[in-house]
Amino acid sequence: MASYEKALIEFDTFNPVRNLWRNVLIVAISDAIKVKTNIIKFSDFYKNKRFHELDYVTLPNSDFAKVCEYAELDHNLVRKKLNKTLNDMEKNYDKDNMPEMPWKRLYQSKGINRESSGNHTAVSEL
Repeated sequence: MASYEKALIEFDTFNPVRNLWRNVLIVAISDAIKVKTNIIKFSDFYKNKRFHELDYVTLPNSDFAKVCEYAELDHNLVRKKLNKTLNDMEKNYDKDNMPEMPWKRLYQSKGINRESSGNHTAVSEL
């Protein structure tokens, strides 16, 4: 029980230095996600190109490890989770995640007629 209380006290204290370095990590990770999104969307244009934003957070380097140390986080765990997130983004991009909508039934229903009777300039009466 004592270790649990110690953990609560440790994270309840305000540590501006830790928060600063965690914000640095947040910016680096968000930049990497933005770049990965553009790479996935425009894969033909970005084919065979390297990006420092992705390399910084995905490849082992001492700078990233030091920033994670200052942020009181494990750099291997952060990198592992981020690589999984980036891979999931790539896997799920081509899949249609939207629920299937009955568009065909909508424009072929009896209530909505796409042909004009000539009397109205807007949608025909329902």
